[in-house]
Amino acid sequence: MSTAASTAEVSDIQVGAPPRRQLTKVFKALSDGTRQEILRLLEGHQRTVGEIVGNFNLSQPTISRHLSVLKEAELVVDQRQGQNVIYRLNDEALSASMRSFFGQFRSCQHSLR
Repeated sequence: MSTAASTAEVSDIQVGAPPRRQLTKVFKALSDGTRQEILRLLEGHQRTVGEIVGNFNLSQPTISRHLSVLKEAELVVDQRQGQNVIYRLNDEALSASMRSFFGQFRSCQHSLR
């Protein structure tokens, strides 16, 4: 990679913004309707896997795979409490990812302020 190209790429990256590879993981995670619904369920309410499964007509292993994708994208955080794993929305990561991506577009910059 040339110095000019690497300098241009670095100047395009916002301080504190997720790396481009991480944004790809975020958008992959958001591309599935079930994962979008899981994020909505976790908005303001941490839940166990069982509580999340109870909101879907899907098996626990299927929901766990969806949660794994969301966790890989850093959109959810999990914490073990006894025998349960509690999931919560990672508000900061979701917000930072959206600002980082949509902030690149003039048409979105006013809305993000």
